[in-house]
Amino acid sequence: MQPQNYNDQQFGEQQSYSENPQQPYGPQQPYYGQQQAYGQQQAYGQQQPYDRQFAQQQYAQQPLEPKPDSHLALAVFTTLCCCLPLGVIAIINAVKVNERYNAGNHPGAVQASADAKKWCIWGIVLGFFGQLIYIVLTVFLKNMSDSF
Repeated sequence: MQPQNYNDQQFGEQQSYSENPQQPYGPQQPYYGQQQAYGQQQAYGQQQPYDRQFAQQQYAQQPLEPKPDSHLALAVFTTLCCCLPLGVIAIINAVKVNERYNAGNHPGAVQASADAKKWCIWGIVLGFFGQLIYIVLTVFLKNMSDSF
């Protein structure tokens, strides 16, 4: 075995890969869109060939349903201005709307939207009555302290 003489090639000159048709690392993988031969195993980490026509037919048959409202702005308002714990629950449900809709779970997204709205309304009502009770108690206790 003789050492390779690097002086035979000049710098900047590229070796043609068609000179050696045999690949040293196993059989040649199919190109994008080609099927593998029957009985041939797929290489580790390689994806199955993508059949564009089948995917277009599959998704063309499914009608797109409108995305339900997430009520995220109302949930943030509820958290900051009315009732923190119920507002946080509303924000969590509002985020679930987008996650479930993007995953293709439209009924789950509608349910999460309804839950977010429900928690927002409960938080606003609880915050309103909590402020009302606070004002009434403050006025009542102020009047009681002035009388003594």
